Amino acid sequence: MLLTSFTVKFFPADCCRNKGPSLRCLARLDQNVSEALPFLNAVLGGYTYIKEPPSLTFHYSRGILVTVDADSIAINCVKTPTEAKEILAWLQRETKVARQNRGESAPKYTAAPWKKTCP
Repeated sequence: MLLTSFTVKFFPADCCRNKGPSLRCLARLDQNVSEALPFLNAVLGGYTYIKEPPSLTFHYSRGILVTVDADSIAINCVKTPTEAKEILAWLQRETKVARQNRGESAPKYTAAPWKKTCP
């Protein structure tokens, strides 16, 4: 259930929060993470959580939205590929924490906006 491997693609985006070129990032996961989403939601306090099909959307920072579903991660409006890769690395760490604490915290199947401030 960890985000161990994925393929990343970038697409041009016209985002109003950025002055200048923006990118959208789509990471296709090589594993299904749907079982981890309720635990990740408990850690991150998702802005939107959908049970079926499972998906979690949360605010990262500066207006960046991240959506995780069973086999992909979408990140809107990043300035550079490096920024997106930093977000993906952060999300890998948070997923690891959620997995390690699975026995200690209950899964959350509802949205809980602004529970945790992301970097």
